[in-house]
Amino acid sequence: MANHIKEIKQPTQVNGDSLPSEKPLPVPPERLPKCGLQGVRAGPLLPLAFIAPRLFRRTVDWTIASWLMFTEFLIVKLMQVRVRQFGDPFNVSSDGPRVSLFLLNHRTQLDWFFSWGLGVPVQKMKIILKEPLARLPGAGWAMQCGAFVFLRRQIATDQARIVKLVSYLLNVDRNCELFMFPEGTDLNPVSLARSNEFSRKNQLPFVAYTMHPRCTGFVYLARLLGPDRLSDVYDVTVAYPDQLPSPEINILVGQVPKEVHYHVNRIPAAQLPWDSTATVEAGSTAEEQLQNRLADWLQARWLAKESLLKEYYARPIGERCFEQEVPVYSRTFHTSLTTGKFQPTFIGLANVVFWFVSMPTFVYLLYTSRFVFIYACLVQTCFLYLTFITGGVSYWAASHLGGPVIDGPTLVRSNRISATSC
Repeated sequence: MANHIKEIKQPTQVNGDSLPSEKPLPVPPERLPKCGLQGVRAGPLLPLAFIAPRLFRRTVDWTIASWLMFTEFLIVKLMQVRVRQFGDPFNVSSDGPRVSLFLLNHRTQLDWFFSWGLGVPVQKMKIILKEPLARLPGAGWAMQCGAFVFLRRQIATDQARIVKLVSYLLNVDRNCELFMFPEGTDLNPVSLARSNEFSRKNQLPFVAYTMHPRCTGFVYLARLLGPDRLSDVYDVTVAYPDQLPSPEINILVGQVPKEVHYHVNRIPAAQLPWDSTATVEAGSTAEEQLQNRLADWLQARWLAKESLLKEYYARPIGERCFEQEVPVYSRTFHTSLTTGKFQPTFIGLANVVFWFVSMPTFVYLLYTSRFVFIYACLVQTCFLYLTFITGGVSYWAASHLGGPVIDGPTLVRSNRISATSC
C-alpha cells in the first residue's frame, strides 16, 4: 500500500495555482458570514406502479418536475435568491435512455436545494442520499417516489440497490441525472479536520475549500454505466459569494444568501479514462488498473476544484463569481431583454397557481372530510409499509416491472481507492 500512496502523491499545484501542503487551513472563507440567528402528494399514483409501471414513472416524474418548478419560483421570487450558472451549459440528451452523473462539492446541507434554481436540467435528478432520509414523513416518501437512491454505507447492499434502481429507470425508458456528493458530508470544522487527518496519514495535500472525495461510489457507478449508458459527467462546483445558509433552519425565516453560484464543467463520458496506454503495473489486473484510473481522475478533479474555490474566495465579496456565465434553462422564468430580470412564464405562473390552490385545498379537506382523512391515513400506512418492509417505493416498483438487469461490476480490492477515500 505504501507504494501506491507514493505513486498518487498529489502535486502542490493545479493549473498553476498552489495548494496547501504543509498544514491544514480553517474552514473557508473566514470572512464569509453565516446567518446569525442568522411530499409531493404521490399517494394516488401508487397503484400505477403495479398496474402500469411505465405510466407510474412518467406521471411521478412529471409531478416532481412540477413541484421543482414551484420550488424554483419560491427560490427566485419569494426568497429573492439569484441562482447563477457558469462554465458549460447542460446537454439535454435525446438519444435515451441515458444517465448523466453530477459530482458536487458539499459546502452546506442546502446545496441540493438551491440547485433546483438551475431549471429544467435538474428536474429529473435522482439524489444519492443516506437511508435515514427516506424515513422522513412526507418529504422522505416523496423522494422515494422520485426514485432517489438511499444508501446504508454497506457496500454489498448499496451496490445491489444502485443496480436495481438504475436498471429500473433504464427499463422504463427514462433519462435521469444522478446527483452525487463524493465528499460524503457537508464541509464543517469536524469533517474538514477528519479529511486533513486522512491527508496527513496518506501524504496527500491538505485542503480547505473541499474535502478529499470518497472514490468507491463514483468508481462503481462509472463502471456500472460504462460509456454506452453514461452520457456525461458534470463536475459542479457550488459557491456562496455573500453568506452561508447555515444553520439550515434560517431558511424558514428568510435568512438566505443573495446569490448561489454553480460552476459546471461538462465532461463527455468518452473522455473518462476507460483505456490506458500506460504500462500495466506489476501485480495488478486490468480491472484494478481501471479502478485506479477512475479514482485518480476523481481525485484530480477535486484538487482542481479546490484551486478554483481558493481563487474564488480570494476576491472581495462583491466581486466573487466564476468565469463565463451561461443562462439558466428554465420553463418557469424567462429573462427580460430590457431589464435583465427574471419574468415568470405562463407555464410557470399556471404551475404556481396550481400548487398554491391545491395544497390549502387538500389541508382543508383533510380536516373537513372524513373520506379524505381515512384515505390519507391509508396512503401513509402504505408508505410506512413500503419504507420499512420493502425498502422503499422505487425498489418495490422495480420488483414489479421486470426487464433486464444491468450486470453490476465487482470491485477489486484496490489500495488506490482505499488511499483516496476518507
